Amino acid sequence: MIPAAESAFAQSSPSPATLGRTLAAIGRRQPVVFDELMNAPLVLRHRDVAAALRDSTTFSTVFYGMGPMSEAMIALDGPRHHHLRRAHNRFFSAAASAKYARTVVPIAQRTFGPLASRGEVELVEESIARYPMEVFLALLGIPDELGDQGLAWVRAIITWLGSPMDETVAGPGMQAFAQLSDYTSTLVRRERQQAGDNMLGEIIRAFEAEDAYSHEAVTVAVVSLLLGGFETTIQMMSATICSLLLNPDALARVRADGPLAEAAIDEAFRWANPSAGLYRLATRDTEIAGTPIAAGSMVYLCIAAAHFDEQVYPDAETFRLDRRGTHLGFGLGPHYCVGAPLARIEVTAALTALLDACPGLRLDPDTRLSFRYGARGFVQHGTEALPVLT
Repeated sequence: MIPAAESAFAQSSPSPATLGRTLAAIGRRQPVVFDELMNAPLVLRHRDVAAALRDSTTFSTVFYGMGPMSEAMIALDGPRHHHLRRAHNRFFSAAASAKYARTVVPIAQRTFGPLASRGEVELVEESIARYPMEVFLALLGIPDELGDQGLAWVRAIITWLGSPMDETVAGPGMQAFAQLSDYTSTLVRRERQQAGDNMLGEIIRAFEAEDAYSHEAVTVAVVSLLLGGFETTIQMMSATICSLLLNPDALARVRADGPLAEAAIDEAFRWANPSAGLYRLATRDTEIAGTPIAAGSMVYLCIAAAHFDEQVYPDAETFRLDRRGTHLGFGLGPHYCVGAPLARIEVTAALTALLDACPGLRLDPDTRLSFRYGARGFVQHGTEALPVLT
């Protein structure tokens, strides 16, 4: 057992790669080990993490189905999940995603373009943190009036969902979910009367095409997108930018060859691991790498450790733009992140706009980076601040 005080999840580091590197080293000695701080066995090797993610029957997400979240796609398995998944795939099709990109790129340019004249910028709070919400407001046709209240609702809900066993965050989280759902419900009702050429209209049409429309189902889908695309996107952007700044040769290559931005994003999602891992509920007695797992117990599938498994990623500690193979940052199997196409669009647009505007972008040498699990109060691995010189 790893005592809480010695858990890698309790430590901070100037490098975003430290968490994955540390956990992978433990995994080479012991593939499954109970972590007192995380209150669950950590599954540390890539093959075991990947197998559990694919096996949603044994390692389930149904524990997310608390109260009003019971109809969210993440809480469902089997035919109901597959039906909803088909609808989601429609409004994240290649054609729909291309249309979304035309909305996102100007927002990225407006957000990150002016930074060149600033000289010194703390990127997270000053630019990155508000960018995903602005994108969603524009894509969904939601009035700007949602503003800071929407951010507050999302923060409270994600904190609750990320710590489902913590009773202190359940009340505020459920209240925020009810308020955000009521607000979204009004928007859905208004939009269905005359579905427009925006993401909310695409969602409504997709559910109707799959014979899956109900007012409640669409409302839950929209709320789920807001939740899933908020903090993960913030830390994905921070991880990508920081990874490149810490690896100047890779940064120079991306500057010289714009299409390499997508390779940089994928490698950053591996090397800097903003999605440290995922909890799953064992639905039956089973075992992982010879370790018994009792039905009804939680396990933590440690994506950060899997990303530094040398059996899958040779020379794992090196940030490489030519790395082949896929990462697990968006999950795997039936619950692979349905919003991954939009996340890629957002981060690519942000990275391109930032590098175009700031040819001299570099880390502030007078400050020390600090990456930790639980940054900004969320169950993500990341940083609360990213000070740069432009």
